[in-house]
Amino acid sequence: MSQENVEIVRSMNEPFDGVDVAEIDWASEAIREILERVYSPDVELTTLESGIGSGPSRFYKGWDGLIAYLQEWFEPFSEYRIDARDYLDAGDRVLVPIRARGVGSGSGVQVQIEFTIAFQLRDGKVTRVDQYDTVEQAREAVRDSG
Repeated sequence: MSQENVEIVRSMNEPFDGVDVAEIDWASEAIREILERVYSPDVELTTLESGIGSGPSRFYKGWDGLIAYLQEWFEPFSEYRIDARDYLDAGDRVLVPIRARGVGSGSGVQVQIEFTIAFQLRDGKVTRVDQYDTVEQAREAVRDSG
């Protein structure tokens, strides 16, 4: 099942690799339909503990929460591109180290961040998304919870 989970996460992320996601209308019905196909209706998301982005360890729940997070995260940018560097099998989780680059919409300042997302799946749907500052932190958290 774990290789199947890797392929599910890869297939949902690859269309966004290198795309300017700041231009996407995350509240559109088309995006909601896409999210509903791959995310469980009760999906839970916890953001980075470092406080980068929307604040330290913010929690979002359900499709509406996921959409709110995406809107909050990308809103300050005139350009934002995400590149998945790998897809790592971790049992019922898939770890995805990310490199993201953005340009502040007001300031024009260019930023770059690297972090890791742990996707937990059940029955082919993402049920939980946790962000970590490093791959090592994600591996440790998965190991400690499993």
